[in-house]
Amino acid sequence: MENTNQRNNSRRKADFPPSLWGCSFASFSFPRTEFESYSRQVEELKENVKDMLMASKKDPVEHVEFINLLCRLGVSYHFDDEIENSLKQIFDDLPNLLEKHDFDLYTLSLLFRVLRQHGFKMPCVVFDKFKDTNGEFKKTIINDVKGILSLYEASFLSVYGEQILDDALVFTKANLESSAMQSSPRLGDHIRNALIWPFHKGVPRIEARKYISFYEADESRNDTLLKFAKIDFNRVQLIHQQELSILSR
Repeated sequence: MENTNQRNNSRRKADFPPSLWGCSFASFSFPRTEFESYSRQVEELKENVKDMLMASKKDPVEHVEFINLLCRLGVSYHFDDEIENSLKQIFDDLPNLLEKHDFDLYTLSLLFRVLRQHGFKMPCVVFDKFKDTNGEFKKTIINDVKGILSLYEASFLSVYGEQILDDALVFTKANLESSAMQSSPRLGDHIRNALIWPFHKGVPRIEARKYISFYEADESRNDTLLKFAKIDFNRVQLIHQQELSILSR
């Protein structure tokens, strides 16, 4: 009996550190007027963005680029059905598309990544043309930073046995590490972020927040799309804060 009491007295205390969040979420007051304002603006802008998405269908590559932009900005969930139907059509017509066009590294990698991210298994043999007779990636593509970055991100969509994508990951990663130091600050930050955690493997809302800032600095940005992404992000953030408040309480 004495031994049992000694063991109980020597038991370690559950002295957990205080929560980093404190009581901020428990005391959160949901700003309903602000949320409703965001919701109205999202619905209004959503129709404009949907029109842009449909208009881009005239060019398959332009369409996939726009879909990719929607995904990176975190607003693609508004157009799930339209995106699914469009990508199915592009995938079904892929042999004809590849036969008619000699796509560059960036475009081919973009098509590959976006299609695979949405469940369409585009064949990895499309990258064979970027290899030399020794089976190594051609040195001529090293200076194509945009293409190398696109291939790097595409390589993470590989499945077991796709050696060319394993080779692509090693090749692109080595070249991107040096390119990040030589590129413009904006592109350099984008490359370093991808090297730490590629878009496909990141937390969607965090990746969207990062890309909104990146896209905002793009001189060719679409201001309507940027505004839509920002307002939608704020709206969703309020929902998450409300959910955390309920869980905290």
